[in-house]
Order: sequence, then C-alpha cells, then structure tokens
Amino acid sequence: MPMHRGRVWEAAPWPTAGTLWPASEDGPLDLLAQPDLAEVARVWPDGPLPDHGLLSFFYDTEDQPWTLVSPNPGKWRVRWDHGEVLPLPPPEDWVTFTSRRIRFEAAMTLPSATEDDCVFQDLGLTAEPADVDDAVGGGPAFHQLLGWPHLLQGGMTTTCQRESGFVRDGLDRFAPGRILSREDWDELDAGTRAADWRLLLQLGSDAESGWCWGGGGGLYFWIRAEDLETARFDRVWAVMQC
Repeated sequence: MPMHRGRVWEAAPWPTAGTLWPASEDGPLDLLAQPDLAEVARVWPDGPLPDHGLLSFFYDTEDQPWTLVSPNPGKWRVRWDHGEVLPLPPPEDWVTFTSRRIRFEAAMTLPSATEDDCVFQDLGLTAEPADVDDAVGGGPAFHQLLGWPHLLQGGMTTTCQRESGFVRDGLDRFAPGRILSREDWDELDAGTRAADWRLLLQLGSDAESGWCWGGGGGLYFWIRAEDLETARFDRVWAVMQC
C-alpha cells in the first residue's frame, strides 16, 4: 500500500497519555511516520493491521545502525497507541522533521527476483528473475505500508531472522575468535523461519522530508507474521539498504 502525500510525518507524536519520548542510549529518536490505522482500514478493510489507533515509527537518523555491522534495536521503536492520545512535545532543544501529510492508496506489489530463496519456497513458487524484474520495474525506493518490499540489494527476511536471533540470544556475532558452525546457523534459523517475516513499512530517501538512508537508499521495518497478528509491534526489526 503506497503512501502518498496526505497525512504524514508528524513533527510531534500523539501517544497515550503519560508516554515518554522514545530514546536510545545516545539520545532521543526521530519520529518518521505516524499512520492513522483507521484511515488505513478504510482503504484496506480486511488488512492485517488493527483498524484503530496510531502506529508511530521512531529511528535514530543521526547514528543510523547498519544491520550487518551494528544491529541495535535500541535505535528504533514502533509504538501502537490505541487509547486516548494527547500531543507529545519533543525533548528540549530537539529539532524534529517538518510535518507533512500523506494519503493511502491500494496497490499490487510483487516479490523481487532477488528475494531470499525461502520466500519463494514458502509460496511454492520459482523465481524467473527477468520476468519478475520486468513486472516490478526499477527506480528508487518509495514509501510503502505492507506488501512486498522494493529491494535495492538482496532479500532481507533471512537477515531479520538471523540478526534478531543474535540479539534475542545475547550473542556477539563479532566477538574475537567466535566462529559460527552450520549448527549455529541452523539454530538461529529454527526459532521462526525467515519466510515468516513481513514488511511493515518501507521509507525511501526523501529530500523533501530530510531523509537520506546511507547513500540514498531505503529504510525497512519488518515484523514476524505472528507478531503482526497479535500487534506485537515492539518486536519490529529494522534494516537499511542503499
């Protein structure tokens, strides 16, 4: 579901009363988007998201975490506020992005030929790269809620599964002398299959919004299917590609 200018990137969130502004160990996180899920439900009544509340996406835009080098879920936060909400002013002296508005528009998306093999296996499909790429088309990343991602590099489902597994199990992937065996990788993949991950939100680099992901790439928020079904947005994993 691509997002177009309509009701968008709020400079200040509207969370449940008493909520504190999300922060990492390095300071406040930046609010990127806050879709009104009631508006989403009007466009997609049978969609997988709740039909009410506000979904807020926060991210550290100053010290952007590279997933394969420094995965740190403290650098992003996704909140679902579905009770009474009040405007939350930013921390003192904190500069926010300019508010813009978005509207939602339903659209068909297709898996890219560079998706992880497990995705096609899970769907019972085989990928013909030329056919898929012709159907998806090229061009820069764009803003999108749900659906198949617009990939700038390879697939991200296995990345989400494995990297979140390191954090979940308290493992240091880059510890001196640490070598992962085939059994280690199988164990990391076993908890939840990589194909169970779903795109929640994709944001492209956008000069008007003041966003630049890496060298002009895309920022992707992912969630497991079961967590999406139970609205566990606190378990979202973020990946940046450029």
